[in-house]
Amino acid sequence: MSRIVDLFEDVCSTHSDRTVVVYREGKQVKRKSFSQLHSDVQRMTAYLADCGVKQGDRILAFAASSYKLCVFMLASLKTGASIMYVDIFAKQESLRTIFSDYKPQLVLVSDRTKYLRPFFGEIGKIRRVINIDRFENFNAESTVQADIPENTTALLTMTTGSTGKPKIAVRSHRDLLQQLQLINKNIRSDGHETVLTTSYIYVFANILNGFTTVMPQLNLGRYSDNKVNKVLRLFADEAVTMIITSPDYCLKAENIFPKLKTLYFGGAILNLHEARLIRKKYPHCHCSIIYGSTECSIIAQTDLDEFIEILGKKHLSVLGRPVDGVRVRLAENGEILVTSEAMLENYLISDSSTKETDADGTLWHHTNDIAEYDSDLLYFLGKSRRYVTVGNKKIYSNCIEQEIIAHFPELAKCAVVEHNGKIHVFLQKGKYKVRTEDIAKLLKNIGTDNAKITAIKKIPCDVKHHTKIDYDKLKGYIR
Repeated sequence: MSRIVDLFEDVCSTHSDRTVVVYREGKQVKRKSFSQLHSDVQRMTAYLADCGVKQGDRILAFAASSYKLCVFMLASLKTGASIMYVDIFAKQESLRTIFSDYKPQLVLVSDRTKYLRPFFGEIGKIRRVINIDRFENFNAESTVQADIPENTTALLTMTTGSTGKPKIAVRSHRDLLQQLQLINKNIRSDGHETVLTTSYIYVFANILNGFTTVMPQLNLGRYSDNKVNKVLRLFADEAVTMIITSPDYCLKAENIFPKLKTLYFGGAILNLHEARLIRKKYPHCHCSIIYGSTECSIIAQTDLDEFIEILGKKHLSVLGRPVDGVRVRLAENGEILVTSEAMLENYLISDSSTKETDADGTLWHHTNDIAEYDSDLLYFLGKSRRYVTVGNKKIYSNCIEQEIIAHFPELAKCAVVEHNGKIHVFLQKGKYKVRTEDIAKLLKNIGTDNAKITAIKKIPCDVKHHTKIDYDKLKGYIR
């Protein structure tokens, strides 16, 4: 077996009676111990073998996130098959990219998603179907342990973060283990935590650490604030000590866990209004903002209080300091380049545009994020393609947005975009009114006096991170 599978076996043996996962099925909360998880993984492995799954097979997972999906992913590691997870709300164009590049041989469905399958043309063409809800009657003793090389592909993830162009990052068994170890090295812990997380990668990190994971199975992009909190209240009696999540969760969710000590979140750059709301909601927690990417799960961290203080004074977004196990340098244009043993090196379709090798043979990943260093702190300026032109100077949209919110913190959100040579500033309407002439005066101080300022009901954001502005969609508001 590969090292990650060996470690899974060891942790299940060491903590056999400890609760590993608390999850929900409908309105019911269920619990599994490490020994029960191990038995379920054994049963799922036997079921996959019965379905003809073998090492090297490519499986498209078309099922909502759940405990059973977690079991399936662990069983796939033992089988040596690779998994490409697809959100059941995925767009058809994303699926076409997956099918042309990945060429899946099998599709995993659930009792629920099997009825959705015919509506997705490409998925409907796959004839070898595995139903995740059919594994529980298989004999766990019939499993044969395979010898899985470390370079066996384990997990594939679609990403558009650094370039805007869809591509599929490949994690081998070795890659997955190194990323989980990087996460665990940089998470503060007292040795036994109960962790609520909305991200699957952290579930596996928690398992290898021997932690208890609370899986509320929230679709943050689709759930209203009321529904998020209704689901969370099912877990109100759990002794949650840590939450690892996105800013969207922090802004939507009530703080209902009295034993909560630590909050980690990342995935979008906050403005001052959002950061202060989160700090007010979690006043007694150590709050840490994670900056990372698919290619390197954690790159830098900053304390939320430090973020708020610097943003209030300098009007700049601080990313913090590179974490243990990661090195960062800035290219001549200020782009963040990162290297780490835990960095993913391969894409399904070869793409060298985001990688470079220096004279020492070190491989660096281009993040496409522009930053500056000051007193060992890394400050985020903006995405390399996301800027406006003032005179002959580039000013990154994020810098102008942070300047506006810092001066007018009653604004929930604003966005700056250039289109056909014209600068557009969009303000999200709220209960407080900000005079456009005051915004215009501020922009003039920055160097532009020809921006068009428009107030709209809601600034469009990414469906997964409601704090991350969707600039392409925003252009549809330009008249």
